[in-house]
Amino acid sequence: MVLEELSHMIEVSIPSLEREVDESGKTKKLFRVEVLFNERKHYVLRRNSEFQTLHRKLKKIIQTPDFPSKRNAHLRTKPLEQRRQELEDYIQVRSRGFI
Repeated sequence: MVLEELSHMIEVSIPSLEREVDESGKTKKLFRVEVLFNERKHYVLRRNSEFQTLHRKLKKIIQTPDFPSKRNAHLRTKPLEQRRQELEDYIQVRSRGFI
């Protein structure tokens, strides 16, 4: 019962992408991850590679869904909005799996 109640208190989404320029002038694409917990919203900015690292670590200890690919069969990379949506779907499946 407690886990069921907890699952209703946590929401995870990736509503947008942000671009950041580092010291060398290189542009990085960051996903804005928002977590709503106990009616408080928190957010972090994370690169795709950070999600991949987390996925590899989780895969060693629990069963995980496939990680969304950056690449498309016909294009070198997927459009950013498509990648954002697939990553959000992945995160939501994972967050429900922990609760």
